[in-house]
Amino acid sequence: MLNIGLIGNTENLKHFAKEIQKNKQVNIIGKASVGTVHQLNSFHYSIPEINRIELIERADILLIDNSFVMANKLYGDIIRKSKHIFAVKYPDFTIDECTQLVKLANESGSVVQISNPYFYTPAVQWLGKNGFSPVFLDIANFTENEEKSEKLFQILLMLIDLTGISPKKVGAVTFKSAPNESDFTNIRLEYDDASIVNISYGKIGSVEEFKIRAYTRDQFTTFNFLRNTFVCNNQPIKFSDTDKVDEFESFIKSILSNSKKKSTLEDYLIVLSLAQKINKKITQFNTQ
Repeated sequence: MLNIGLIGNTENLKHFAKEIQKNKQVNIIGKASVGTVHQLNSFHYSIPEINRIELIERADILLIDNSFVMANKLYGDIIRKSKHIFAVKYPDFTIDECTQLVKLANESGSVVQISNPYFYTPAVQWLGKNGFSPVFLDIANFTENEEKSEKLFQILLMLIDLTGISPKKVGAVTFKSAPNESDFTNIRLEYDDASIVNISYGKIGSVEEFKIRAYTRDQFTTFNFLRNTFVCNNQPIKFSDTDKVDEFESFIKSILSNSKKKSTLEDYLIVLSLAQKINKKITQFNTQ
């Protein structure tokens, strides 16, 4: 059985921890909380508080959010001890810091997985097994409250694991409208296999939308995640049990059986580099 320790804001970790408690292959041994707990509930009482240094020593796996400073140092300390990390939030690394951590993880054998909720939906798992290349992907994601940077990272990390490759060309534009309380960004990614990904995301007033459309030879697919409608060639898709993959169970499997790893630090490094290129394109667009 693998021992798990929690580090960070327990409100961010609570959902994952409750799911983990259902897994008979792991045991949560304690938490090192960050921040002030305003409301103590059964979750806070049921898991003992342990000094962070001691927790890292005792645990095989650390479940971490991004609620602390100097994330690269904490990750480095954990990886040097050949411990494994599951990050529930996107760590605030520079590209250089992430590059060094990738090298450390390769040397120590640590498995580091970044939470990738979009990729682990049955619809995207199905698309990964049934999609063809080249493909035109059209992604629209608009919500009122979610941070734009987090939304972008979720989409890019999903694409890295879905396509397995980086785009060769990046384009991006953004528009803001104060009267409409709107912030719209469009990104175009072009790949060597002639595939194209079009991403529109941000906030358009009170509009809520999350759709993925995939167009390829003899196959037109539409996923509407908010309405839970998923069709291919105008026929409803019936997801199999193999499409329903739990990301934490996938993480545990990659540790215990050395299976193929997903959403790794290497993938996150590609996302950081892509995000930097996108931000550069947006800056150039805004200064025209």
